[in-house]
Amino acid sequence: MFITRRKFEMSNNAARFSNRKAKKVVGESSHQPKAKWEEERYEKAKPIVPKTTNQAAFIMSMKNNTLTVGSGSSGSGKSFLACHYAANELLLGNTKKIIISRPYVALANRTTGFKPSTDLEKLRGFVLPMLGYLSEVLGRGMVEMQISSPDGKVELAPLESLRGRSFDNAIIIIDESQCLLPEEVEAIVTRVGQNTQIIFCGDPAQKDVKEDKCGLLFLERIIRKHNINDCGIIKFTSEDCVRSGICKAFVQAFDKERTGEW
Repeated sequence: MFITRRKFEMSNNAARFSNRKAKKVVGESSHQPKAKWEEERYEKAKPIVPKTTNQAAFIMSMKNNTLTVGSGSSGSGKSFLACHYAANELLLGNTKKIIISRPYVALANRTTGFKPSTDLEKLRGFVLPMLGYLSEVLGRGMVEMQISSPDGKVELAPLESLRGRSFDNAIIIIDESQCLLPEEVEAIVTRVGQNTQIIFCGDPAQKDVKEDKCGLLFLERIIRKHNINDCGIIKFTSEDCVRSGICKAFVQAFDKERTGEW
């Protein structure tokens, strides 16, 4: 078959373009996310500006202690601050992973019924606000990429998956801790390995268990009773509510109802 010189050159150029395109695709899929992470992570780190005295104490405790308990009023920024702190530590290279978990407890133990899904999919629905807080610092795309990657830097961990594991070089955030049982708290705190922090966030006023079965209050009591070092307990009040004016008014009203200050 006779091929003209022009046709040969066109065919050769097309082949070279195809090879360059294939190499580019391979390079992007295997190297670009990591390179982008390394390039942008220092620029994305944002300082946390506290709005109340207890918020400042909470941030200071997270910076200085292995275990921090943020306990108290709804809307006081406990989960928000924990996620922003963890995201900054990840960006600055002070930790290698963020692990998020919480009990599967809906509002007042109510449920929308059985949903055919995995434990991870169920947990994701419960921690959406926390993923939003992480995304404010890391970016939504980066958070989703890290969650979906087998060796990603953000992990959603069902409580039952924490048992038997040991965590090193990580920050573990346990939200809605007032719904934990004492046995669950014990199983979680004994998982802390080298260079790992754990942050408990919760409001005992919203517990769905009896007071003697509230894991958050149990943890606070154990720390104080045995004078355990390297732990911080920050008690938030209704005065720390920063969500909105009407939210703060209702939080204060509910506190007065519970304490009889009416």
